[in-house]
Amino acid sequence: MLYVAAPMSPLKVRLVLHRPSSAENLGAAARAMKNFGLSRLVVVAPPSWEGPPRSGGAGRAREEILARASRLARRGTDLLDAAELHADLRGALGAATWVCGTSSRAIEGRPRLSPRELAAEVARRSAAGEVAVVFGEERRGLSDAELELCQAVCTIPTHAAYDSMNLAQAVAVVAYELSLAGAATPAVAPAPSVEPARHATLEALWARLGALLGAAGYLNPQNPEQILAEWRRLLARAEPSQREVELLVAAARALERRIAG
Repeated sequence: MLYVAAPMSPLKVRLVLHRPSSAENLGAAARAMKNFGLSRLVVVAPPSWEGPPRSGGAGRAREEILARASRLARRGTDLLDAAELHADLRGALGAATWVCGTSSRAIEGRPRLSPRELAAEVARRSAAGEVAVVFGEERRGLSDAELELCQAVCTIPTHAAYDSMNLAQAVAVVAYELSLAGAATPAVAPAPSVEPARHATLEALWARLGALLGAAGYLNPQNPEQILAEWRRLLARAEPSQREVELLVAAARALERRIAG
């Protein structure tokens, strides 16, 4: 079956800011997204957002930070108003079927993409489902554990003397490349025959497998994530469908019941 591919839908592309510490960066990132036609902003709130505001007033720091971010976002304030806020990265990725993290480091078992290669991949994969691009917090970026949730890593080429980019600037670079890919003339391509696995379903599988394999003595109790990380990479390369992952979850449930009985 063939279809004429539509231009990339910005509504299928979510940019995830993982625990941003700067209200100014948050506002500037929203402004850059608005510049390049992106509207799905997702924020993993840092713990400090639940504390008191810096001004010492009533309420939580979250409201004060978003108000400061709005001043810099200017016409991008609607993105901040509509932003999805989550307590952790797993929740923020939700229904995404493909996730790319951003890092200056090369990560074993993960394709390393330039911003332009990332944009082409997003344009291709968004035809089948939602995709997410994740940006780490300003001070340390994304950890190895956070990058394990991503199928690929995007690195922005920078000068060797200073390879760490400002968060909002990195968002602007990626958003620009995504806008170019979205404006490109679509070509005839094979339609996706199956629904790709959603991130939330994959996480349900890993939770069950972790408990099941731990109970069976297969995992090292001191470091169970080491082997599970290799399993994650194996399944990421296979690119299973939603139905296939649901079958694996059902199989894990059946084994759990057999062990419990």
